[in-house]
Order: sequence, then C-alpha cells, then structure tokens
Amino acid sequence: MNLARSSEMGAGHALVLGAGISGLCAARALSEVYDRVTLVERDTLTGDGTVRRGAPQGAHVHSLTVRGANVLEEFFPGFADELATDGATLVTALSEVDIVFFGSLLHKVPLGTVLQAGRPFLEERLRAKVCAAPNVTLLDGREATAPLTTPDRTRVTGARLARSGTFEDIDADLVVDAMGRAGRGATWLAALGYDKPAEQRQRVDVAYASRRYRLPPGALGPNKALLVGATPARPRGLVLTQQEDNLWVLSLYGFGRQDHPPTAPDEFLLFAQELATVEAWEALRNADPVTGVASFAYPHSVRRHFHRLRRLPDGLISIGDAICSLNPIYGAGMTVAALEAAALRDCLADGTRDLPRRFYRSAAKSVQLSWLFATLADRSMPQVPGTRPALAALLAKSFRATMRAAATDPRVAAAVWNAVSLTGSPADLARPHIIAATLRNWPREKPKASPERR
Repeated sequence: MNLARSSEMGAGHALVLGAGISGLCAARALSEVYDRVTLVERDTLTGDGTVRRGAPQGAHVHSLTVRGANVLEEFFPGFADELATDGATLVTALSEVDIVFFGSLLHKVPLGTVLQAGRPFLEERLRAKVCAAPNVTLLDGREATAPLTTPDRTRVTGARLARSGTFEDIDADLVVDAMGRAGRGATWLAALGYDKPAEQRQRVDVAYASRRYRLPPGALGPNKALLVGATPARPRGLVLTQQEDNLWVLSLYGFGRQDHPPTAPDEFLLFAQELATVEAWEALRNADPVTGVASFAYPHSVRRHFHRLRRLPDGLISIGDAICSLNPIYGAGMTVAALEAAALRDCLADGTRDLPRRFYRSAAKSVQLSWLFATLADRSMPQVPGTRPALAALLAKSFRATMRAAATDPRVAAAVWNAVSLTGSPADLARPHIIAATLRNWPREKPKASPERR
C-alpha cells in the first residue's frame, strides 16, 4: 500500500530509534514519505535466530492475530505466505485451536488465520523486508542518549548516538521513539521543558517461563495451539503453540509471586501438568526439549496519554510500547504495534504538518479498546494488586458466564475471539444476543439455608 507522495515527497530524513516490531513497522510507513529513513538499534543484530537482549520476551509464545497480519499484508503484500513458506505455522482460529477461558472450551468455529512464529523469526524477516527499501538504512550497536533540538527547543532536530564510548550526532526532520516501555521519549519531553504525558499503570505482577520442544507429528491431533487461561481460583495459565520448523513452544504464566512458574525443568513440567489437557500432557511428557527454560517478569501494564498534552515539540513522536504496553498474556502487543504504524501511515497521507498531535490522537483510538479489555480481564483476578474484591468478583462472574455461553454458541465464541484478537471491538460483547446468552449462563448463587426453628 503506497502513500501519496505528491505534497510531502522530499520531507527529508526520518530517524527511528529501535528496530523491534513497532520501529520496523513505523519505518515502513515513513519510507513512503521521507527521502531517507535510518533505523537505529541498541543491540548488535546477529541474524542467527537467537533472542536479543533488547527483546527478552522473544523466548516466549508469540502469535500475530488476524488484525495484525492484515496490517502487515497491507505494508508487505504476500508477507504471511512468505513466512509460511519459510516455516511459520498458519492456524485457523478457532477450528485448529483449543481455547479454555474461565474453565470453558470455546466453541470450534473458523474465524480467520493466525500466524504463529517465534519473535526472532518474525522480526528478522520483517527487518529484511523493511531494509530492502533503497531509502532505508540500519545502524545497529548504537544507543540513542539524547535529542538534538533548535535553540528554542520547539523542534527536535535529531539524536545523539553512543557507540563503544564514542558519540555521533545525527540530524533528522523526524525522530521516532520506538525504544520500548521505558518511555525515553516521555523523559526527553520533560528534559526539554514540556510536560510528561500522564500515565496509567495497572499492576499485574505476572511472570512467564517458556521452553521449546519437538513433538511428534499430530501429537495434538488437528490442533496447532492450546490456550488455558488463568482463573481467580487458579491464577495460572498455559499456552502451547506450534511455531516455525515444527517446533513447539510451551509458555507458562502466573499472577502473583507464589504462582509464578518455576524454571527448574522438572518443576516446570509439573506446573504444566496441572493445566494441560490429557492429550497435551502426554505429548509434552514424551517430547524432546530443544532449549532450556527461559523466564520473564512483567510487573505492570502502562499507557501514556500523549494525546492529552497541550504542548509538543515538532519532530518527535513515540510509538509502540512507549505509548501502550499491555499484559502479554493477551497476545496483542505485535498487533497494537502494527495498528499504531497504520495510524502513522494514515496521518502521513495528510502531510507532516502538526504530525505529533495528529498521530497521538489517532494512536489513542487504536489502543483504547485493547487497553480496556486487558485491564478489565486483569482486574477479574483478585491476585492483581489494588483490585477491589467486589469488582474482581463481579468481573469474574461476568467473564465466567460469557465463556460458558461461548462454549456452545458460535456467535458468542466469535465475539470473544474478535475482542481478544482485536479483529473486532470488545463492545460487541455488549450486543443484545451476547448479553442474553451471558445472563442465561450467569452463576447461580446457592440459596442460604433457612434458620432452624426452635
């Protein structure tokens, strides 16, 4: 999908700080408008399929939802098929996936294709696609340390890069902070005399442990993935997916320190046994591990409200996790990054004037519903710090009733999946048919025993 170049061609140089998924997608959008795009990555990129330091979550389960895959297809026609040819797994949700939410197995209904591949596998191929453009350059092994500005600090004009104790200033007409959830772009605003964006933080205290296995062909029958979600009574979950080259990755997670999954291999499998289906457990018990157990802690989700700022310098925007970082158990991170890049693409189609303000308003709409869904789901867990017990109980009952309905009603199952995968709106769960089905499955309170008469 090519952007209109007529009014803004010759817009100059765009500098993207961070070559992860969000930075790569942003660079793709920018390459249609700017004469030059330079990607800067702190890590030294080896291209050997290993997890890099800047993306420690790369060892864990990743999948690209239908919505995210569609955006990448707009940027790179035929990309999903190319990935599948290279070894990635294409899965039809929900007919090839077992999803157990709040104790109910969602009804099997075909709802589109999900791309399952490891983070390094996807990132390396996406990077090759982006850097194949003649006006895109990649500089790795360099860290952005500070912005460059005009004397009055009304415009950012580039960034200072550090490499092996030396510094280099690179001028740019636009600087994009794609450096992750730490939010250095927000810190830079404060250093330049602007207000930092207001932050929402949702403490979740979730941790992951993952390991890759080689399973016999057909070990899970026709299924290529299994998701078992946490419940308030058992705040632990499991995700088992087939990824590239017929390898499977098992990721376990838990809310609260006492339910964090162990990393010792034997204890790791015992944790999985509690959650896995009989079929999945038999497959895992006889599988060959091909990696050790990797762990990753995620203390809180964060959203920064850049769109509410009244003053912004020209020439600087933040994107991806720097705007919104969601609890990874919902699998929306890469999709949200792609949606924000699509928002940037659409803003660029109208020129570069007042770009930061227009982009932040558009990006806020892209993340609003996913943030709402994720935080409500988190608050259904009493283990999440700060959650009021009454609210957690009400949300848990609502989710439990909805999933019971989704076990037998294909329309409810589709609405649930579309909300989780961002293919549709979580607001669809409030449609009359869904509400009626949920109420029919609402947990019934046991009647209180009548006091004995004396």
